[in-house]
Amino acid sequence: MAVAVPAVRYRRIAAELRRLRELRNLSAEEVVAQVDGVNLVKLSRYENARVQLKPDVVRALLDFYECEPDLKEVLVEILRDKHRPGWAAGFDQLNSLYHDLIRLEETAIGNKSYEPSYIPGLLQTRRYAHAIISSGVFTTPSVEARVDVRINRQSVLTRADAPLKLWAIIHESALTMRAADGLMADQLDKLIQWSDLPNVSIQIMPALAPPHPGMSGPFTLLEFRQRDLDLVLLSDMLASNWVEKPEHVDLYRAAFDEIMATALSLGESLNIIREKRDQLK
Repeated sequence: MAVAVPAVRYRRIAAELRRLRELRNLSAEEVVAQVDGVNLVKLSRYENARVQLKPDVVRALLDFYECEPDLKEVLVEILRDKHRPGWAAGFDQLNSLYHDLIRLEETAIGNKSYEPSYIPGLLQTRRYAHAIISSGVFTTPSVEARVDVRINRQSVLTRADAPLKLWAIIHESALTMRAADGLMADQLDKLIQWSDLPNVSIQIMPALAPPHPGMSGPFTLLEFRQRDLDLVLLSDMLASNWVEKPEHVDLYRAAFDEIMATALSLGESLNIIREKRDQLK
């Protein structure tokens, strides 16, 4: 089953088409007069992501705008992705944003995540994921189906071809959740195992840390080959939203750097994870 291009990506391509046209001081009338297969209505819909984007039309517009080759390659490749199968396609009851997240994780090169309350989903054990998901307010799909999806997402960290580089910063309080016997010890063991991977880095934000940007809430920065395509995901109990504008994404990038500088070093973080794991055994 084919997976649709993430809606956030359609919006990004649309924004690029509009930006490139305006950068060259071209009117819509000038474009449609010189690019085959495009009229005023279609160009407007393409620039506002109100119609399915066709690779050949997007390519023609990018060529006309003399788009930078690397950016053109990335934008066209995004459209090709919709024809590729996706393992999450069978989970129809997942909301569209979660499908987008899964698809974007599969094409991202980096993930920088700050989490003040939980172990990040990409690092959870099945038992931990079940405990967290079953405490939520959602009824469909089932808890087991959601757990399966969360565990399947972790394959991006161990894929043979360019595994995702994950840098996770976790607040110390997330290491001490009261749970069933052995659940947190196993989860902390898993964090130690994940940290052995060369593409996984885990820092702990100490409970007595000074004020830092992460105090405003969790966020995930997804990084791609083309920096302008980077995205930030903000989530809460009932809703999630993408931060798409490059200048806004850069604010979160700077915030993450400051959070990294405030958190414990990688070595100190691993030590505190081990200490808390040992206390539970």
